Amino acid sequence: MAHIPVLLNEVLEYFDPKPGDNFIDCTVGEGGHALAILKMTAPIGRVLGIDRDEEMIERLRENAERLAVSDRLILEQGNFAQVCEIAGKHGFSSVHGVLFDFGISSWQLEESGAGFSFQGIEPLDMRFDRTGNTETASTIVNSWPEEAIRRVIWEFGEEKYARLIAKGIVDARKKHRVETTDQLVGIISKAIPRGRRERKINPATRTFQALRIAVNNELENVEKGIRAAISLLSLGGRVAAISFHSLEDRRVKNIFKSASAKSMADKPAVAPAMADRGGSLKILTKKPIRPTPQELEENPRARSAKLRVAERVNHELEIM
Repeated sequence: MAHIPVLLNEVLEYFDPKPGDNFIDCTVGEGGHALAILKMTAPIGRVLGIDRDEEMIERLRENAERLAVSDRLILEQGNFAQVCEIAGKHGFSSVHGVLFDFGISSWQLEESGAGFSFQGIEPLDMRFDRTGNTETASTIVNSWPEEAIRRVIWEFGEEKYARLIAKGIVDARKKHRVETTDQLVGIISKAIPRGRRERKINPATRTFQALRIAVNNELENVEKGIRAAISLLSLGGRVAAISFHSLEDRRVKNIFKSASAKSMADKPAVAPAMADRGGSLKILTKKPIRPTPQELEENPRARSAKLRVAERVNHELEIM
């Protein structure tokens, strides 16, 4: 499946890019959103693109050169939790918009060979950044205690059969190491009672999600990245976040709320003078924006996407 940027029209509508504006795409991936923004900010507007996957950065760099926009698309392999440091390195400050798209790209699922997909046979890696000797999904399933595996699957996958799956993994690894995606899928399929499986999703979906989140420390990075991004915005600048499951969306929602004018004014501990000044953000999406039926027809993988957007309205208050 070719890469289709999720909620592209809605992101562009909220960002409203103008010629000369500068943006940061913290999860640049294959560049769908970034390239569309560059087109609208020509001739001198820039986009700083960040991605943990080195291969994704190299692929996009080649594409940017082919499209003759490499001078305006600045790319950096790294963790968006360090967006302030990366932005400073490249001279990005007081930006007009910062985007997060927490989804997995088609290339990562189908061609990376990193074990993100439960369809096929690949090593159980699941790291976005595979440049160092860091913990993989294989490490978790083959060496973590059963209770720790259960907790990861339950908390990060919201899988009600987490205990059965964790026990199945530990029982299986006593016989041989669990090294590939198909081995893990087989274990999960045996662990979940056949009559209780959901029809709409593969039985392995939540466990694979949980392991990927644990391997990449995703939820902690979401919180750090969003807070850091808000501090980089100019007055009137906007931060947009596209989430694909409730764990991410809940964190984005809570951060926006804690930094919003309403939240600050409602806090009893806040001094009256500070409450009058309001918070750092104005929430622009009271409810998350969802894909249209037309987009879902063209891109079924967008079905769980939720977009939240907030605008920087006060530079003086600390981002909590």
